[in-house]
Amino acid sequence: MLLPDEGGVVSLAFLYNVASCIAYALATAVYGGLYYVERKRGYLFVALIFFAYTIDIVLLFMYEFVPEFALQFEGVRNACPMLYTAFSMVVILLYRLVLGSLFSRSFSPIEGFFWAVCMMVAWASGASSVETVALWREFLFARLLALWVIGYGACCLVAEFQHMSRWRWVFSLVLVLVYALGETATYLDFFGQANGGGFASPRKAPVEVMALCFTVAAYVFLAHHRRIRNAQLAESLVPWIAREYGLTKREEVLLSLLEKGASNKEIAEQEYISVNTVKTHISNVYAKLGVSSRDELAQKLREELRGRKRAGF
Repeated sequence: MLLPDEGGVVSLAFLYNVASCIAYALATAVYGGLYYVERKRGYLFVALIFFAYTIDIVLLFMYEFVPEFALQFEGVRNACPMLYTAFSMVVILLYRLVLGSLFSRSFSPIEGFFWAVCMMVAWASGASSVETVALWREFLFARLLALWVIGYGACCLVAEFQHMSRWRWVFSLVLVLVYALGETATYLDFFGQANGGGFASPRKAPVEVMALCFTVAAYVFLAHHRRIRNAQLAESLVPWIAREYGLTKREEVLLSLLEKGASNKEIAEQEYISVNTVKTHISNVYAKLGVSSRDELAQKLREELRGRKRAGF
């Protein structure tokens, strides 16, 4: 295995591959976890995109740093030239599914038929014995689907501008721009290879450019999602504690006021009850939650909130 270069310094390619693999694998796990918790298909599709990128970067790492694997990989690639075509088509389809989830739109029968025809022709082209014809046919049909995804996303962005939340719309816009950037790099890469400027390495600049930008956007979305989720958890903490600890409706209201720092007198005035009644209800709340003072109650609420954050995210 070739780790350092001749000067004894670990190559940038090696560090890039390791960092990318960690980022993709972590994103796969996080979005897979989000899908498991929230059951939103968009998270599953994003997780599958990162899983595909993880496989791609692992194969690339093995190809560039393990000579024995590189020889075997070349043999498989020559025997099955349509494998990379299949990988590209799957990634294109997953991007379309992510956009569909963001805009809450599914495949129509006509669009499904269009995708099926293009994917079958591109797949068949990859297995053609005439290399030049196969290359151009595969490129045209794969790029036709990619342009469809970009056009679909642009149309949905215009149609949903007034109806989507700001962050959801901005993330959709970034996703379309990232994909458009990847497509631009794809054209440059393809025509460079067609003119004899391509490399033998399976490293594909368009895929890596798109994956890098998509990864940054996905982690920014995760940070925003975490803030929103924490705010929702904080708002729903008191009702959840009331259910878990068997508080009455009156005790739940008092707990909510205690959380906001209201004094016994303020609670009595707001709820139209006596201060002694407030003290009685507070004593009942303390007993059910296993605390004996406001400080211990505040600590208990913080612990419950941290526990809900871990369970929910």
